[in-house]
Amino acid sequence: QFDKSKFEIIPPGVNENIFSQTPALTDKTLKQKLDAVFGTKGGPVILVSSRLDEKKNIIGVVQAYLEDNALIEKAQLVLCFRGIHDPAADIHKLSKEEQIVLQKILKTIEHGHIQKHVYFLNIGSQLELAATYRYFAQRGSVFALTSLYEPFGLAPLEAAATGLVPVVTKNGGPSEIFFDGSGVLVDPTSPKSISEGLTDGLKRHSELSRKAIQLVKEKYTWHQTSKRYLYSINDAMHSKPKIESRAQMKL
Repeated sequence: QFDKSKFEIIPPGVNENIFSQTPALTDKTLKQKLDAVFGTKGGPVILVSSRLDEKKNIIGVVQAYLEDNALIEKAQLVLCFRGIHDPAADIHKLSKEEQIVLQKILKTIEHGHIQKHVYFLNIGSQLELAATYRYFAQRGSVFALTSLYEPFGLAPLEAAATGLVPVVTKNGGPSEIFFDGSGVLVDPTSPKSISEGLTDGLKRHSELSRKAIQLVKEKYTWHQTSKRYLYSINDAMHSKPKIESRAQMKL
């Protein structure tokens, strides 16, 4: 019989030295580069930053986006992948499995004729990723993670810490993390659910951004994680072991 009292579930935390609303040296240089692409008066975007893995269901976001003309008019779609600046030229750098995922994305974009609304960004480090998040958060943007299933979901918490609104799968960890309404939960198998969630996140950006930032600060920083570890260790060290009866000790 599994005894839950002997275990403590402690979630990982966001590194606030990197993922926060506080600008770093990287932000200034990156802002100049992104302004050259998106313009100084650009509007919000739907930002995806994920591995090129079938389970991450990036294609779900792309499909939902192209099927909603109002969403296309409201925001651009930005896909961030490490090592991919020009997908047509860089696809050979990927593994066979990653190439299949990217090819599906490119075909969907092409067949939907939304090439001018979709941008690819090559993110080289966590510092650059955090700066990118902050840049688009200031434009009222959302972070989309529509995995078919997500075990925990640290990525949307990192995005939330910078001010982006998380629009995430209802399957798995995110449903427990954002149960309080600080993020938007969607059905990853339904393009309509995804597009409605993205629209809602953009519309309520100011409200949801504040809630998500507060959630991270209260529950999901490394400071909070370390406190829970120390508390659990201290509790275990000072708890008295249970003495089994003679009947239980018989072999």
